Amino acid sequence: MEDNKTDLLQIIDELKDFPGIIRKRHAGLFRDLTSDFFGEDAGYFELGDYEVVITADGIWHRVLEADLYWGGFVSILVNIHDIYAMGARPVMAVNVVSARDEKSLLEIKRGMRDAVKKFGVKIVKGHVHPDASQNSVDVAMLGIAKKGRIIRSNGARAGDCIIAAVDLEGSPHRLLPLNFDSTNKPGEVLIHQLDSMVELAEKQLVNAGKDISNAGILGTVAMMLESSGKGGYVDLRRLPLPENVPLIQWLKTYPACGFVVSTGNPDRVLEVFRNHGLCAEVIGGVDNSNELRLRDEMDEAIFFDFRKESIFGLK
Repeated sequence: MEDNKTDLLQIIDELKDFPGIIRKRHAGLFRDLTSDFFGEDAGYFELGDYEVVITADGIWHRVLEADLYWGGFVSILVNIHDIYAMGARPVMAVNVVSARDEKSLLEIKRGMRDAVKKFGVKIVKGHVHPDASQNSVDVAMLGIAKKGRIIRSNGARAGDCIIAAVDLEGSPHRLLPLNFDSTNKPGEVLIHQLDSMVELAEKQLVNAGKDISNAGILGTVAMMLESSGKGGYVDLRRLPLPENVPLIQWLKTYPACGFVVSTGNPDRVLEVFRNHGLCAEVIGGVDNSNELRLRDEMDEAIFFDFRKESIFGLK
Protein backbone atom coordinates (compact mmCIF):
# COMPACT_ATOMS: atom_id res chain seq x y z
CA MET A 1 0.00 0.00 0.00
CA GLU A 2 2.88 2.35 0.80
CA ASP A 3 4.35 1.70 -2.67
CA ASN A 4 1.01 2.68 -4.25
CA LYS A 5 1.01 5.90 -2.22
CA THR A 6 4.55 6.67 -3.38
CA ASP A 7 3.57 6.02 -7.00
CA LEU A 8 0.57 8.35 -6.62
CA LEU A 9 2.72 11.16 -5.25
CA GLN A 10 5.25 10.62 -8.04
CA ILE A 11 2.48 10.91 -10.62
CA ILE A 12 1.29 14.15 -9.04
CA ASP A 13 4.82 15.60 -8.92
CA GLU A 14 5.42 14.71 -12.57
CA LEU A 15 2.11 16.17 -13.72
CA LYS A 16 2.71 19.39 -11.79
CA ASP A 17 5.87 19.83 -13.89
CA PHE A 18 4.12 18.92 -17.14
CA PRO A 19 4.14 21.84 -19.66
CA GLY A 20 0.57 21.04 -20.71
CA ILE A 21 -0.55 21.98 -17.19
CA ILE A 22 2.06 24.63 -16.39
CA ARG A 23 1.17 26.64 -19.51
CA LYS A 24 -2.45 26.94 -18.35
CA ARG A 25 -1.28 29.23 -15.54
CA HIS A 26 -0.96 32.11 -17.98
CA ALA A 27 -4.66 31.98 -18.87
CA GLY A 28 -5.43 33.90 -15.69
CA LEU A 29 -3.67 36.97 -17.08
CA PHE A 30 -6.61 37.44 -19.47
CA ARG A 31 -9.44 36.83 -17.03
CA ASP A 32 -10.49 40.48 -17.04
CA LEU A 33 -10.82 40.43 -20.84
CA THR A 34 -12.94 37.28 -21.09
CA SER A 35 -15.12 38.14 -18.06
CA ASP A 36 -18.09 35.75 -17.86
CA PHE A 37 -16.51 33.32 -20.33
CA PHE A 38 -13.26 32.81 -18.45
CA GLY A 39 -12.46 29.10 -18.23
CA GLU A 40 -14.87 28.20 -21.02
CA ASP A 41 -13.95 26.42 -24.24
CA ALA A 42 -15.73 29.11 -26.26
CA GLY A 43 -17.88 32.21 -26.00
CA TYR A 44 -21.38 32.54 -27.40
CA PHE A 45 -24.30 34.86 -27.98
CA GLU A 46 -27.99 34.41 -28.72
CA LEU A 47 -29.28 34.98 -32.25
CA GLY A 48 -32.93 34.15 -32.86
CA ASP A 49 -33.53 30.48 -32.07
CA TYR A 50 -29.80 29.70 -31.89
CA GLU A 51 -26.63 30.26 -29.91
CA VAL A 52 -23.67 31.39 -32.01
CA VAL A 53 -20.50 29.88 -30.54
CA ILE A 54 -17.04 31.36 -31.21
CA THR A 55 -13.60 30.09 -30.29
CA ALA A 56 -9.94 30.43 -31.30
CA ASP A 57 -6.73 28.45 -30.86
CA GLY A 58 -3.08 28.67 -31.81
CA ILE A 59 -0.75 25.74 -32.34
CA TRP A 60 2.27 25.29 -30.09
CA HIS A 61 5.53 25.88 -31.96
CA ARG A 62 6.86 22.49 -30.83
CA VAL A 63 4.06 20.75 -32.74
CA LEU A 64 4.89 22.66 -35.92
CA GLU A 65 8.59 21.98 -35.48
CA ALA A 66 7.85 18.26 -35.37
CA ASP A 67 5.22 17.95 -38.12
CA LEU A 68 3.89 20.84 -40.19
CA TYR A 69 1.11 18.74 -41.70
CA TRP A 70 -0.15 17.64 -38.29
CA GLY A 71 0.11 21.21 -37.03
CA GLY A 72 -2.18 22.35 -39.84
CA PHE A 73 -4.57 19.46 -39.22
CA VAL A 74 -4.88 19.99 -35.47
CA SER A 75 -5.29 23.75 -35.88
CA ILE A 76 -8.72 22.83 -37.21
CA LEU A 77 -9.25 19.87 -34.88
CA VAL A 78 -8.68 21.75 -31.61
CA ASN A 79 -11.23 24.38 -32.58
CA ILE A 80 -13.71 21.69 -33.57
CA HIS A 81 -13.26 20.16 -30.11
CA ASP A 82 -13.98 23.50 -28.45
CA ILE A 83 -17.17 24.04 -30.45
CA TYR A 84 -18.52 20.53 -29.82
CA ALA A 85 -17.56 20.74 -26.13
CA MET A 86 -20.12 23.56 -25.82
CA GLY A 87 -22.84 21.39 -27.40
CA ALA A 88 -22.62 23.16 -30.77
CA ARG A 89 -21.71 22.10 -34.32
CA PRO A 90 -18.90 23.91 -36.19
CA VAL A 91 -19.74 25.74 -39.40
CA MET A 92 -16.90 27.94 -40.60
CA ALA A 93 -13.40 29.11 -39.74
CA VAL A 94 -10.84 31.82 -40.41
CA ASN A 95 -7.08 31.55 -40.02
CA VAL A 96 -3.75 33.35 -39.85
CA VAL A 97 -0.77 31.35 -41.14
CA SER A 98 2.88 32.38 -40.98
CA ALA A 99 5.65 30.40 -42.68
CA ARG A 100 9.37 30.63 -43.24
CA ASP A 101 9.02 29.47 -46.84
CA GLU A 102 6.50 28.29 -49.41
CA LYS A 103 7.21 24.60 -48.77
CA SER A 104 6.26 25.00 -45.10
CA LEU A 105 3.22 27.05 -46.03
CA LEU A 106 1.92 24.39 -48.39
CA GLU A 107 2.45 21.60 -45.87
CA ILE A 108 0.46 23.49 -43.22
CA LYS A 109 -2.23 24.15 -45.82
CA ARG A 110 -2.35 20.46 -46.73
CA GLY A 111 -3.09 19.53 -43.11
CA MET A 112 -5.79 22.17 -42.81
CA ARG A 113 -7.36 21.14 -46.11
CA ASP A 114 -7.61 17.49 -45.06
CA ALA A 115 -9.10 18.44 -41.68
CA VAL A 116 -11.83 20.73 -43.02
CA LYS A 117 -12.74 18.12 -45.62
CA LYS A 118 -12.96 15.39 -42.98
CA PHE A 119 -14.98 17.43 -40.47
CA GLY A 120 -17.17 19.36 -42.91
CA VAL A 121 -16.07 22.87 -41.94
CA LYS A 122 -15.51 25.68 -44.42
CA ILE A 123 -12.62 28.16 -44.25
CA VAL A 124 -14.07 31.52 -45.32
CA LYS A 125 -11.16 33.94 -44.73
CA GLY A 126 -7.50 33.90 -43.90
CA HIS A 127 -4.28 35.88 -43.80
CA VAL A 128 -0.81 34.71 -44.81
CA HIS A 129 2.63 35.91 -43.73
CA PRO A 130 4.85 34.20 -46.36
CA ASP A 131 8.23 35.38 -45.08
CA ALA A 132 7.95 35.02 -41.31
CA SER A 133 10.79 34.25 -38.92
CA GLN A 134 8.97 31.11 -37.74
CA ASN A 135 6.06 28.89 -38.73
CA SER A 136 2.78 29.46 -36.90
CA VAL A 137 -0.93 28.86 -37.41
CA ASP A 138 -3.93 30.31 -35.59
CA VAL A 139 -7.57 29.52 -36.29
CA ALA A 140 -10.88 30.95 -35.12
CA MET A 141 -14.12 29.02 -35.60
CA LEU A 142 -17.84 29.64 -35.42
CA GLY A 143 -20.52 27.09 -34.56
CA ILE A 144 -24.25 26.90 -33.96
CA ALA A 145 -26.23 25.39 -31.08
CA LYS A 146 -29.90 25.32 -30.19
CA LYS A 147 -31.01 28.22 -28.02
CA GLY A 148 -30.53 27.48 -24.34
CA ARG A 149 -28.67 24.24 -25.03
CA ILE A 150 -25.10 25.19 -24.21
CA ILE A 151 -22.71 23.11 -22.10
CA ARG A 152 -20.53 25.32 -19.92
CA SER A 153 -17.48 24.40 -17.87
CA ASN A 154 -18.64 25.97 -14.63
CA GLY A 155 -21.82 24.06 -13.78
CA ALA A 156 -20.52 20.96 -11.98
CA ARG A 157 -22.58 20.15 -8.88
CA ALA A 158 -21.72 18.32 -5.68
CA GLY A 159 -22.91 14.73 -6.04
CA ASP A 160 -22.31 14.63 -9.80
CA CYS A 161 -20.39 11.81 -11.42
CA ILE A 162 -17.38 12.71 -13.56
CA ILE A 163 -17.33 10.81 -16.85
CA ALA A 164 -14.50 10.62 -19.37
CA ALA A 165 -15.25 9.61 -22.96
CA VAL A 166 -12.43 8.97 -25.44
CA ASP A 167 -11.84 7.34 -28.82
CA LEU A 168 -9.21 4.72 -27.97
CA GLU A 169 -8.96 3.31 -31.49
CA GLY A 170 -5.77 5.06 -32.52
CA SER A 171 -2.12 5.43 -31.56
CA PRO A 172 0.36 8.06 -30.42
CA HIS A 173 1.70 10.28 -33.18
CA ARG A 174 5.09 8.94 -34.28
CA LEU A 175 6.86 12.27 -33.62
CA LEU A 176 4.57 13.65 -30.92
CA PRO A 177 3.89 10.83 -28.45
CA LEU A 178 1.58 13.02 -26.35
CA ASN A 179 -0.77 13.46 -29.31
CA PHE A 180 -3.06 10.41 -29.66
CA ASP A 181 -4.27 10.22 -33.27
CA SER A 182 -7.56 8.42 -33.86
CA THR A 183 -8.55 10.37 -36.98
CA ASN A 184 -7.76 7.62 -39.50
CA LYS A 185 -11.48 6.97 -39.95
CA PRO A 186 -14.17 8.25 -42.33
CA GLY A 187 -15.30 11.76 -41.52
CA GLU A 188 -18.86 10.65 -40.82
CA VAL A 189 -17.58 8.32 -38.07
CA LEU A 190 -15.58 11.10 -36.42
CA ILE A 191 -18.47 13.56 -36.64
CA HIS A 192 -20.81 10.96 -35.13
CA GLN A 193 -18.44 10.66 -32.15
CA LEU A 194 -18.32 14.43 -31.68
CA ASP A 195 -22.09 14.73 -32.02
CA SER A 196 -22.36 12.94 -28.67
CA MET A 197 -21.86 16.31 -26.99
CA VAL A 198 -24.63 17.90 -29.06
CA GLU A 199 -27.02 15.15 -27.99
CA LEU A 200 -26.03 15.58 -24.35
CA ALA A 201 -26.59 19.33 -24.62
CA GLU A 202 -29.94 19.10 -26.34
CA LYS A 203 -31.19 16.50 -23.84
CA GLN A 204 -29.70 18.54 -20.97
CA LEU A 205 -28.00 15.50 -19.47
CA VAL A 206 -24.81 17.16 -18.17
CA ASN A 207 -24.14 20.04 -15.81
CA ALA A 208 -20.66 20.82 -17.10
CA GLY A 209 -18.25 19.60 -19.73
CA LYS A 210 -14.97 20.21 -21.52
CA ASP A 211 -12.96 18.69 -24.31
CA ILE A 212 -9.76 17.02 -23.13
CA SER A 213 -7.04 19.55 -23.92
CA ASN A 214 -3.26 19.40 -23.95
CA ALA A 215 -3.47 19.56 -20.14
CA GLY A 216 -4.56 15.90 -20.32
CA ILE A 217 -7.55 14.24 -18.69
CA LEU A 218 -6.68 15.26 -15.13
CA GLY A 219 -5.73 18.82 -16.06
CA THR A 220 -9.03 19.17 -17.89
CA VAL A 221 -10.99 17.85 -14.90
CA ALA A 222 -9.09 20.33 -12.72
CA MET A 223 -10.13 23.22 -14.97
CA MET A 224 -13.77 22.12 -14.91
CA LEU A 225 -13.84 21.79 -11.12
CA GLU A 226 -12.04 25.07 -10.44
CA SER A 227 -14.34 26.91 -12.87
CA SER A 228 -17.31 25.41 -11.01
CA GLY A 229 -16.00 26.31 -7.55
CA LYS A 230 -16.03 22.63 -6.61
CA GLY A 231 -13.72 19.76 -5.76
CA GLY A 232 -13.83 16.03 -6.26
CA TYR A 233 -11.82 12.93 -6.98
CA VAL A 234 -10.64 10.85 -9.92
CA ASP A 235 -9.89 7.13 -9.62
CA LEU A 236 -6.91 6.37 -11.85
CA ARG A 237 -7.97 2.73 -12.15
CA ARG A 238 -11.21 3.76 -13.87
CA LEU A 239 -9.75 5.89 -16.65
CA PRO A 240 -10.33 4.78 -20.25
CA LEU A 241 -6.83 3.73 -21.29
CA PRO A 242 -5.60 2.54 -24.71
CA GLU A 243 -3.52 -0.59 -24.97
CA ASN A 244 0.26 -0.24 -24.98
CA VAL A 245 0.24 3.35 -23.69
CA PRO A 246 1.74 3.80 -20.19
CA LEU A 247 -0.52 5.53 -17.67
CA ILE A 248 1.77 8.52 -17.08
CA GLN A 249 2.03 9.11 -20.84
CA TRP A 250 -1.75 8.89 -21.20
CA LEU A 251 -2.27 11.40 -18.38
CA LYS A 252 -0.26 13.92 -20.43
CA THR A 253 -1.92 13.08 -23.74
CA TYR A 254 -4.08 15.22 -26.00
CA PRO A 255 -6.54 12.77 -27.63
CA ALA A 256 -8.00 13.37 -31.08
CA CYS A 257 -11.46 12.90 -29.56
CA GLY A 258 -12.10 13.10 -25.83
CA PHE A 259 -14.40 14.85 -23.34
CA VAL A 260 -14.98 15.03 -19.59
CA VAL A 261 -18.42 15.87 -18.21
CA SER A 262 -20.11 16.27 -14.85
CA THR A 263 -23.56 14.74 -14.57
CA GLY A 264 -26.31 13.58 -12.27
CA ASN A 265 -27.46 11.14 -14.97
CA PRO A 266 -24.44 8.84 -15.41
CA ASP A 267 -26.26 5.88 -16.94
CA ARG A 268 -27.89 7.95 -19.66
CA VAL A 269 -24.67 9.85 -20.39
CA LEU A 270 -22.66 6.64 -20.66
CA GLU A 271 -25.27 5.28 -23.06
CA VAL A 272 -25.04 8.37 -25.29
CA PHE A 273 -21.26 8.32 -25.44
CA ARG A 274 -21.10 4.60 -26.13
CA ASN A 275 -23.80 4.81 -28.79
CA HIS A 276 -21.58 7.36 -30.51
CA GLY A 277 -18.60 5.03 -30.55
CA LEU A 278 -16.60 6.36 -27.62
CA CYS A 279 -15.17 4.46 -24.66
CA ALA A 280 -16.83 6.08 -21.65
CA GLU A 281 -16.45 5.43 -17.92
CA VAL A 282 -17.38 7.05 -14.63
CA ILE A 283 -13.95 8.11 -13.36
CA GLY A 284 -14.84 10.06 -10.23
CA GLY A 285 -17.20 12.42 -8.48
CA VAL A 286 -17.79 16.06 -7.56
CA ASP A 287 -18.00 17.46 -4.02
CA ASN A 288 -17.67 20.75 -2.15
CA SER A 289 -14.11 20.18 -0.93
CA ASN A 290 -12.43 22.64 -3.33
CA GLU A 291 -9.67 20.12 -3.92
CA LEU A 292 -9.09 17.56 -6.65
CA ARG A 293 -7.87 14.25 -5.24
CA LEU A 294 -6.43 11.28 -7.11
CA ARG A 295 -7.20 7.73 -6.01
CA ASP A 296 -5.39 4.49 -6.69
CA GLU A 297 -7.08 1.54 -4.99
CA MET A 298 -7.16 2.46 -1.28
CA ASP A 299 -4.73 5.38 -1.52
CA GLU A 300 -5.59 9.03 -2.12
CA ALA A 301 -3.59 12.24 -2.52
CA ILE A 302 -4.39 15.85 -3.35
CA PHE A 303 -3.60 16.89 -6.92
CA PHE A 304 -4.93 20.46 -6.71
CA ASP A 305 -6.09 22.36 -3.63
CA PHE A 306 -8.09 25.20 -5.16
CA ARG A 307 -8.16 27.05 -1.83
CA LYS A 308 -4.41 27.60 -2.18
CA GLU A 309 -3.61 27.18 -5.88
CA SER A 310 -5.15 27.62 -9.30
CA ILE A 311 -4.57 25.72 -12.52
CA PHE A 312 -5.31 29.04 -14.26
CA GLY A 313 -2.67 30.92 -12.27
CA LEU A 314 -5.22 32.96 -10.30
CA LYS A 315 -3.51 32.28 -6.92
